[in-house]
Amino acid sequence: MERYVTCESGGLTLRGMLHIPEGSGKKLPMVILFHGLCDDRAEINFVHTELSRHLCRAGIASVRFDFAGSGESDGRFEDMTVSREVADGIAILDYVRTLEFVDTSRVAIHGLSMGGCVASMVAGERDADVCALSLWCPAPDVIYHMREKTLCGQDVSDIEALGCADVEGVKLGVGFYYDALKLDPFTVAAKFTKRVNLVHGDADITASPECSKRYKEIYGDRANLLLIPGAEHRFKSFFYRWARMDSAVRFLTRELLGEEKGVSPYIENAE
Repeated sequence: MERYVTCESGGLTLRGMLHIPEGSGKKLPMVILFHGLCDDRAEINFVHTELSRHLCRAGIASVRFDFAGSGESDGRFEDMTVSREVADGIAILDYVRTLEFVDTSRVAIHGLSMGGCVASMVAGERDADVCALSLWCPAPDVIYHMREKTLCGQDVSDIEALGCADVEGVKLGVGFYYDALKLDPFTVAAKFTKRVNLVHGDADITASPECSKRYKEIYGDRANLLLIPGAEHRFKSFFYRWARMDSAVRFLTRELLGEEKGVSPYIENAE
């Protein structure tokens, strides 16, 4: 079953989609999905919608919200900051924990790109409430590079003078810059003590694969890192997309159900 849901964060309404397996009759594990910068809850090429449906077929519930200022949620994108998205993520986690069908001991978080950075920070801040963490091409370098006033390779050195930056045609407010100066995502992420699955393309120039390598160093033996040769940020091939999806679904089903379930290739013998 899929249905629209809302929750409140900082006085704003966040809007999302809840996926619930049919006919379970018992408490269910849950995955919360966080989207990246300038995207929404469906994510790049609707890959988060696909992930939610794979999980649902496996017997795992999930929820995908638009962060404040993105998609259908309240707020303005120009007011968005990483700290605000972390606060939204914590509000979503608290919302999930109130759902009567959710097994609160089996709640995982998944994030893509900057949503992966946010996911790692939420998991670090709420270690006791998160049992596993799945990250696709996480992008904490978005935050660290803002110290040099660059964003995904784009020069935003005039962000203070203009009060904003033009990012893919939307207005990124100067508050994002000031907030980034105060943050150290890796330090916050290091507080998470459970298992982690990382997938990154080794040709990613939007979020460097060095980010996932650093997460692997932080989490040590608790983390698995899959580097996919030739894949860039959008994973633009049948094989790249399948490899990333299969890795996440196998990890999440193993951690939440105790049995590993893979995903069929998009085409037979895809390479």
